[in-house]
Amino acid sequence: MSRPYDLVIENGTIHTPSSSYKADIAVIDGKIVAIGGPFTEAAKRVDAKGLAVLPGLWHVHCHFREPGHTYKEDFQTGSAAAAVGGVTMCIDMTNNTPHPTTLEDYEMKKALVAPKAHVDYALYGGGLYPRTVEALAKAGAIGIKIFNTRHIKEVYPYISELGVLDHGILFELYEATRDMGLVASVHHDDPEWCKRLTFRDYIDKGRTDAMAYHESFSKGYMYGHGMVAGLAASLYYARICGVKLHVLHLGVMPKGANEMIHHAKFDLGQDVSCELELGTMFMNRAQMEKVGPRTYNWAYDPEAGWDAIKDGTADMIVLEHAPHTKEDVDPGWKDLFSVPLGVTGAQEYIPLLMNAVNEGRLTLNDVARLAAEAPARRFGIFPRKGVIQPGADADFTIVDMSREGVFHNEDMLSRTGFSSWEGMATKGAATHTIVRGTIVAQDGKLVGAPGFGRFVPGTAASA
Repeated sequence: MSRPYDLVIENGTIHTPSSSYKADIAVIDGKIVAIGGPFTEAAKRVDAKGLAVLPGLWHVHCHFREPGHTYKEDFQTGSAAAAVGGVTMCIDMTNNTPHPTTLEDYEMKKALVAPKAHVDYALYGGGLYPRTVEALAKAGAIGIKIFNTRHIKEVYPYISELGVLDHGILFELYEATRDMGLVASVHHDDPEWCKRLTFRDYIDKGRTDAMAYHESFSKGYMYGHGMVAGLAASLYYARICGVKLHVLHLGVMPKGANEMIHHAKFDLGQDVSCELELGTMFMNRAQMEKVGPRTYNWAYDPEAGWDAIKDGTADMIVLEHAPHTKEDVDPGWKDLFSVPLGVTGAQEYIPLLMNAVNEGRLTLNDVARLAAEAPARRFGIFPRKGVIQPGADADFTIVDMSREGVFHNEDMLSRTGFSSWEGMATKGAATHTIVRGTIVAQDGKLVGAPGFGRFVPGTAASA
């Protein structure tokens, strides 16, 4: 008698970037082994009748704050929130203390977070010293994250030492990243421009409260035109260098960024990708005024964001998770220029995304492409992840598109204890989060154990 399957997902509708169809899925040893069915012998079954079966969805912009800032979040709480929300794979950022810019600190971070992860994960290497990029790549960095920015008042999470404002060093980081075949992921800015105008028109005039801050944003001072100016230089340097450039925070930037990236990709043939910050598109003015410093900004032009998905400018989507405590951010009601901007997104990402599908902004096929296949391809993990096909990891986000919910602070697993989306209603939510054939969250409850999630090394990792 042949071995029974470990898991069978039956009666559901599978959604890929190109098609939707009914079929069952069989899993053995954490891998998809067959699609079709019916499959009679199985140790465990998931009845997905009436549900959407998606490839495991990625969250590619997580700040789990470990090491150094675990009072805000740690890898256990952050990845637990992601799992409950429906995320199967996370990429964690680098503004930690110590930051993972050397091999020693990168390996320390790897060891520290390994026993805590609920879902699979990758770790960026910090882009600060061109000479350490090779070692970080061989240690498994998924890419090199570069902060081409500093906060105008030197406020965390923009660790001042991590800011690479010298374009010569930026170029050398691009060269080193190119030589290792990795992606250079960059937060762009022109912080001196931002600083001068923001101080001139706001801080020096004593206008520092949350509403003044958001007014400065609407003018493009904070997280605006400076980011586009930084992007302009970076695109050129990346082009002449030949590095694979990945642009962060497209949704935060004015429309000029979309135009530059579209031109670089489709007119010049440059190897550039970008992630669209959906949080700014979901954050309406009324919600921002309610939660104040517990979030950041709305999109300058939401329609430009949706157009970027349609015309191929945006390669993937994200709802950034950048948590801070209430004590960190709430003084921002009076002076938002002097505190970090808190935004939560790990647990809320999939419900907000499914709500957008129900509103007709996206299709489930779009979601499979933008939140699974595209990131897996860009970071070199396809077809191990990001796809439903035999041989791939058995990662699935199963969704009930009719499930309604409301975000409440007390339901959040993040250590922040609050949601930037408090009180917002959504339609569509994950029923099962399955990582390598194991259910790690079901019906809004965590059922997996910390340490189950595995480190996923980048393409330059040493054997």
